Amino acid sequence: MLVTNKYMVLMIAPVKNSKLPVPRATQAERSALAEERMVNATIELLNSVGLARTTLIAIGESAGYSRGLASHHFGSKSGLFRKVLRHITAVWTEELENNLEGQSGLNALLAALNAHRDHLLHYPQHARAMNILWSASFEPASEFKPNVIEFHRLQRAAAAAWVIAGQETGEIRADVNPVIFGEQFYASLLGLNYQWLVNPDIDLNVSIEALKQNIVALLEAKQPLKKETK
Repeated sequence: MLVTNKYMVLMIAPVKNSKLPVPRATQAERSALAEERMVNATIELLNSVGLARTTLIAIGESAGYSRGLASHHFGSKSGLFRKVLRHITAVWTEELENNLEGQSGLNALLAALNAHRDHLLHYPQHARAMNILWSASFEPASEFKPNVIEFHRLQRAAAAAWVIAGQETGEIRADVNPVIFGEQFYASLLGLNYQWLVNPDIDLNVSIEALKQNIVALLEAKQPLKKETK
């Protein structure tokens, strides 16, 4: 007669090996992680110590790497700053697309204002770092000035395209110049951006809502008066 011994069963049960080898990251994965950490370190340093003290050595050390790794990955300070601008632009684009959700015309312009507000509130360190880098593009020898020019051009072009789409549906006045409006629309956003970053006591929500009302009043096509029938 066989008797099951519960203690014996426990003794022969397989034991989990807690020391299984962890797969090593590939070279590409390690490189991507290093770049991500250095981009984030750059944004933090720009916010905490400013542009002049955001050196390649400081970035590498802040990211937890050797002093020379930032130079190895990006070649120069300008190369790293271009990468930072692309990263911040990608985050902003995602915020914009989440707000747009396929809208066009006047609704797209209003959604873009919401996206601008949300991005500032969610990522103020991104906005501050971007403005610091933009200010450096005034330098005659700035190597990333073309990146700033292209980013601004795309923002103006998007606003102009939304106006054209609204004019095609009849919701936006036909006499509005899309290109000129795009310039003024983006200038208004840059102005609010700068003022709020310098003085966060400004109520950003109130300012954005007021701007939305002004834009609607400026752009919205008025319904023609119906002729009286005799």
